[in-house]
Amino acid sequence: MRKEGEVRPRAALRGRWAAVLVLSGLMLAGVGWLNASGDRDKDQAIRILWTNDLHGYLKTVYHREPWDADYESMARREGRLGGFAHIATLVKKLRGERPGRTLLLDAGDTWHGTGVAVFDGGATVVNVMNALNYDAMAPGNVDFLFPKDVVMARVKQARFPVIAANWTDDDTGDPVVKPYVVKEVGGVKVGIIGMAYQWTAKTGDRSLTEGWSFGVKEKEVQEHVRELREKEKVDLVLLLSHMGLPTDMKFVSRVQGIDAVIGAHTHDLVKVPIKVGETLVCQAGSHGKNLGRLDLTIRNGKVVKHDHEVYRIVAKEITADPEIQKIIDGGYAPYIEKLSRVIGQTKTMIWRRATWQNPMDNFISDVYREAEKADVAFSPAWRFGATTMPGDVRVEDVYDWIPAHGTVLTFGLSGQQIRSVLESALDNILNEDPYLQLGGDLARFSGMEVVFDIRRPLGQRFVEIKIGGKPMDPRKVYRVASANTQFHNIPGAVDLKDTKKTGVDTVIAHIEKKKVIAPKLDDRVRNVPENDKPLREMEKRRMVGA
Repeated sequence: MRKEGEVRPRAALRGRWAAVLVLSGLMLAGVGWLNASGDRDKDQAIRILWTNDLHGYLKTVYHREPWDADYESMARREGRLGGFAHIATLVKKLRGERPGRTLLLDAGDTWHGTGVAVFDGGATVVNVMNALNYDAMAPGNVDFLFPKDVVMARVKQARFPVIAANWTDDDTGDPVVKPYVVKEVGGVKVGIIGMAYQWTAKTGDRSLTEGWSFGVKEKEVQEHVRELREKEKVDLVLLLSHMGLPTDMKFVSRVQGIDAVIGAHTHDLVKVPIKVGETLVCQAGSHGKNLGRLDLTIRNGKVVKHDHEVYRIVAKEITADPEIQKIIDGGYAPYIEKLSRVIGQTKTMIWRRATWQNPMDNFISDVYREAEKADVAFSPAWRFGATTMPGDVRVEDVYDWIPAHGTVLTFGLSGQQIRSVLESALDNILNEDPYLQLGGDLARFSGMEVVFDIRRPLGQRFVEIKIGGKPMDPRKVYRVASANTQFHNIPGAVDLKDTKKTGVDTVIAHIEKKKVIAPKLDDRVRNVPENDKPLREMEKRRMVGA
């Protein structure tokens, strides 16, 4: 006779199997159900690795930053930096520490910027990214310096999603690529929204992006965040952004629900993530000199802990990954003879990164002005470009300075138009609203001496402008030369002529003729003494958290 509560063995077995089957059914029906409820109240950790603003630099570089007071000594001590094969070694090591729990992202300005990238349309860069198994990329403005068919060929070539919520087709209004992607990493669902540079259509060659629009798109991104949270049930929302650090900070103060920003464009070295509300804002310098890491601990869909580091890629301290090095060498092979040709010598270090002037663009614009017997010459206010150390100058160096096939143009601008160019460029730097900052450095020029006062209102900040050593005449039409800029498109420009000589070829010919060059800083740009302290502080902020 069975006692109360006693279960016969067969019945007990049936009960056990029933429980197993019920549990199995629940597991088969929805692992997501367990993640969404049971696992969400447990700590879950993921690792995010990223690159930004590599500018096509597959190989190692020298690169001076605004805050590097004595870069020649630093370069002798450290040697060359970056290099995708060296980055790859560190990526594989850090992935190995968190297998199955690591994302590798890129925030843009990656495909374009060197001779090889110009020659092969960024194909070798994408081959390297494919081999490294990137998870997603947001394109930067420089990635659009190719013709549209080349850009779309790179998107198609990529074995990772290229995403941008603000890159739209003018005819349809639809996104050209997916606005976001969802990745599951170690049981954590991550929504990644991409943002291209908002002013791409205005700051670059418009003929290359005709039919495409960009912009800030707060409303659209807020809707994507809602979709990711409510429909996709993600645990984490990342913004993969090429909008620049100040814009990122304003953007996430107005768009709610973003956990972290992996940023780019302004080349800021953010040593400690900036907290804007509950959002972490990150950026990792430029030129492949750094690899960013952000470890996040998530509980109930919220980031409860983070650990962050930006690794400096000192090439002599990191063995190059042989698989990636082979791809890079293969990409260089068709062009190595051309790029390695020595064309002259430099007595001085040639560097670019600075807000007001630099030896590189002083030299380039001087060459354009001399070659075309112009009154004034302009070159682009690019942030990117490797540093050339004293010694041999090769063709590859010139392509690092001018990674473009644009020809030298001549045209006429009035003194007043030239003033407007300068005032507008300065406002792009000083404007307190990040959404109105188009660019980042002062226009590069030759043939002028200017003095500015940042305390004065827009349109009145240049207190002195001399052209050819004489005060500028606002009514006089001056002969201007430029390459790879948009100044010839200024309304009212006259006598436009194309020399049919590229900027690269013009500079190479000059160096071959001179044999020895010595680019330097000079007095072409000065500020009133009262501005010295705030301007130094502005440069210092480039490295956040230092």
